[in-house]
Amino acid sequence: MAVSLLLAGSLVAACSGEGPAEGEVVLYTSMPDPVVERLKGVIEGRFPDLDGNPWITMGSGISLEVVRGRTADIQERIAREIDSGGIQPDLIWLAEPSPYQAYKDMGLLARYEVPSDAPILPSYIDEDGFYVAGRVISMVVAWNTSLRPEGLADWPDLQEVELNAFPAPESGAARATIKALTDKYGPEFFTTLAGVGGVSVASNGAARDGVTSGEFEAVAVLDYMARAARTAGAAIDFAFPASGTVVMPSPIAITASAPNPAAARAVVDFILSQPGQKIMVQIGNFYPVRTDVAPPVGAPSLDTITELDVDWSTLAAETDAISTLWESLYTTSIGSG
Repeated sequence: MAVSLLLAGSLVAACSGEGPAEGEVVLYTSMPDPVVERLKGVIEGRFPDLDGNPWITMGSGISLEVVRGRTADIQERIAREIDSGGIQPDLIWLAEPSPYQAYKDMGLLARYEVPSDAPILPSYIDEDGFYVAGRVISMVVAWNTSLRPEGLADWPDLQEVELNAFPAPESGAARATIKALTDKYGPEFFTTLAGVGGVSVASNGAARDGVTSGEFEAVAVLDYMARAARTAGAAIDFAFPASGTVVMPSPIAITASAPNPAAARAVVDFILSQPGQKIMVQIGNFYPVRTDVAPPVGAPSLDTITELDVDWSTLAAETDAISTLWESLYTTSIGSG
């Protein structure tokens, strides 16, 4: 159902002492370009929704400047900015929580109080109040329906496919899934995957495009990308692996040095609102973080999906080891980030 509503400026008023919620907000994110362009349109009230109706708008005077890259690319950019004297964004929105552990410890994040009436699971909210999930994502197994009509049911099935592809760990979602699968099956899982003729792709988008075009018979890819491609009529189907996948709360955080903290808080308030989460489902095919917002059409309830455990702090400490493992198996990654 389309949503059309104007949120008055008073509903997204700035915190006391921060000034008005207006002006430019700089967002560093790993979300795909089409999604962030539509999000930018939502914030600025410029684009219609998918049914041609006006978007919910933030009110007046907020614009969104987006810097987009894979999780590892954004992390590298932030590291360079730290070395140069300070980070530049107002908001950071990456695939999964592990980078935020370090950012919190370094004092780079500001506290944000989630509205008390927002039905968001505690597991989606940082216990110290420095970040909160704005969407929920997972990796799935997907296949080209023309090349492999019988499909796949679980991760080990991917090892039986010669033309398989797995996104490189520069993707935060892929990194978390590589960690979980290595913990479950051992590094031999990926040794076998590469050994049967599998390739590394630079991004989840490259995995999706490769499987829909028939370049790959089956891939690991983000659920929302596979779901959107299937809805659009591409030759793709997918399954949440029977043995489990990593259900990732994808956090958004306000930086401690945000040039425009009032507007940044207004943006986060909006994204976490019920209308804002309905918009995120619509523009991205994401699972919402609120329990009073329905998941994408045709998507199973999250509580029916078997989960693989990931300790986000451990993942943060093992990032280099995961990259080393990947480089030992794949000499290059196909496609762009």
